[in-house]
Order: sequence, then structure tokens, then C-alpha cells
Amino acid sequence: MTAMIDTAEHPDIIGRTLVEGRAEFYGAKRVELDRSAGQVARILGGFHVEPGRYVLTVSLTQEVIQFAPFEQACTLLGLIGANADASPFDAARVESLVRQFDCAIVCGVDKAVLDGLQSIGHDAARIFAGRIVWARPDAFDAVAGMPDVTARRCAEIGPVLGLECRAADGMHIDGREWEASAPEGTIVLSSRMARIEPVEAFDTRLRGRVETSPCSCGSPDPRIHLD
Repeated sequence: MTAMIDTAEHPDIIGRTLVEGRAEFYGAKRVELDRSAGQVARILGGFHVEPGRYVLTVSLTQEVIQFAPFEQACTLLGLIGANADASPFDAARVESLVRQFDCAIVCGVDKAVLDGLQSIGHDAARIFAGRIVWARPDAFDAVAGMPDVTARRCAEIGPVLGLECRAADGMHIDGREWEASAPEGTIVLSSRMARIEPVEAFDTRLRGRVETSPCSCGSPDPRIHLD
């Protein structure tokens, strides 16, 4: 039985969602984010990264709602987390952390990070070689073209972070938490479990399609394919 959340309570965490580039505040209870950590852990587990390896999350503070389940999943798998901003101004930190801690995984790379690395004379292909890199839509083609990089897609889909699994056949979201559809060609989300800020037919304005057939990785969760 699902525990109900008292919506009269204050959220534990305030983040934001993006709709056509416009930020809207979105709050969550910690338990809501922790619920999805298990689903993300199953995706990460498919890559068989040894416990004790480092994982670098590249995100912004206001993206906490989307990235907190990913960071919690790393903890569940015995991986060690490090953080840098998804910003050209923190590109030097990205390079330093990846090099010093030999990060097995880097999640959240965007064009701003790639541009920042280039501007200070670093070769992103060399930095990310031999690693699993989840790249956002504006950086995926560049990362996928780097030799010896295992590139996978990630994207903010409203208040959710979509992640491709090892099969690389669409970005998974937690099917226990979210119902996804694309009735008019844009991704629409509704929450399925109790949340402090329930979501009902939230149009993300992201063009794409939703696949509900089981993934070859074995997951029954919905997969998002963005145009």
C-alpha cells in the first residue's frame, strides 16, 4: 500500500521544471525522490560498474528534483558521488574531477560544459574516453561521436530525468511514479503516486513519442524518444 503524503506539509526540496525554456518552481518531499532511486539503480546496474568507483553528476542546483534520484541510486550501488555545475564556468572542475578520481560515469553533460572545456584548451574526447557519459540533447551527438566513449541520452522531462539504459532504446522514466503519453506529439506526464505537488496532464512541450513495450533490458518502464 502506498503511503499518502500530507499535502498541507511544506516540501523538503524546491527545484524547478522547464517549459519551453521558462522555469517554474516545483517542490517535492524527499521520500518522493527516493522512491525513484531504485528504478535508476536498475539502469545503472546494467553497466556493471564496480562499487567504490566515482560518478560525476553535472547539474545545476535548481535541477535537484531531476538529479536527486540519480545521486541516491549511486549511493545504493556503492558508488561515490561528485558534483560539478552544468556551466562553462565549472568546466575546469569537470576535467579535474574526472581526472583525479577516474570517474567511471559522468551524467548530465551539456553543450555549455563542452564549450567550457574547449574554451580552456581541454579535449573533451580525451577527458571522457573510457567512460559512460549521459549527455543532454544539445550535447549528445558530439559525445556520441567521441571515440571510446559509451554515450547515452539523458534529458529533463518536466520534473523527471529520463535516462537511457544499456540497450540505448529510449530514455526510461519510473513507470510506478509517472504515466507518460504523447497525444498531440508532445510528452505529457501525470503522477501516479501521492506527491506534495501532484502533476496532472502536464504538457512538457517536448516533441517526441512514448514507448510502453518492455525494453530489451527487461524494464517495463515507459521510454521517451525525443524528436
